[in-house]
Amino acid sequence: MRNFILILLFTAACLAFIITGHLYWERKIDATVQAARAKVETSAKQETETSQTEAILARARQLPAAAQAAIKRAVEEKRPIRLVIAGSESTPENGGWPELLKQALDNAYGKGVFHITVHEYDGLTTADADRQRIAADWAKDKPDLVLLEPFLLNDNGVVTIDDTLAHIQSIIDELKSAAPNAVVILQPPNPIANATYYPQQVAALQAFAKENGYTYLDHWPAWPDDESDEFATFIDPDSDLPTKEGAKRWAEALAKYFIAK
Repeated sequence: MRNFILILLFTAACLAFIITGHLYWERKIDATVQAARAKVETSAKQETETSQTEAILARARQLPAAAQAAIKRAVEEKRPIRLVIAGSESTPENGGWPELLKQALDNAYGKGVFHITVHEYDGLTTADADRQRIAADWAKDKPDLVLLEPFLLNDNGVVTIDDTLAHIQSIIDELKSAAPNAVVILQPPNPIANATYYPQQVAALQAFAKENGYTYLDHWPAWPDDESDEFATFIDPDSDLPTKEGAKRWAEALAKYFIAK
């Protein structure tokens, strides 16, 4: 009887050992599988993020090095690229070329990659803009890129080109003091019909940008000749502002700079 009990105890101990061992190895195998799965998922996520970063930078390769670096920094920080668009009534917040450019950027880069804020100032000259210190508004948006359409059209016949350029530099200096990492990109306002002095102002803006190392996005070659009958389709002759077709033409021209094929 005693031997029988010992055999039962021994058998029970063996079974307990086997079961415990089985459970131990099962848990260990499960933990190993989970760790391997997590490693694979992490690796896949990193590859996906790397691929997305490369795709974004490939799209932006036509922009200057400073702009590309700002875009890369935003992507690596896993946040939207903050683009501030600022300008006169030629740059309307609603229903104009900025909206169309945003749509183009969303289509090319992916929705939400760019966060765009538009600051429109109706009737301001560069002197007004400088005096009102409007660049402080842009700095609050913590921009990576600032696409600035200076108020040359409003300055035409009101502010001399030398004063215009001095005000533009002052505005940029104010921005950079508050947002030192912001990359400034200059562009002209829209062309107007049969102008004489205005094109000279625009040429001076382009020279100013080159001299001071600012990127200048010249969309004027995309517009029809300002003395042609076709021109009125794109620029309203009464307001000298872009029509719906003009807004589309402007946005398409800028999209070619921002989106490499």
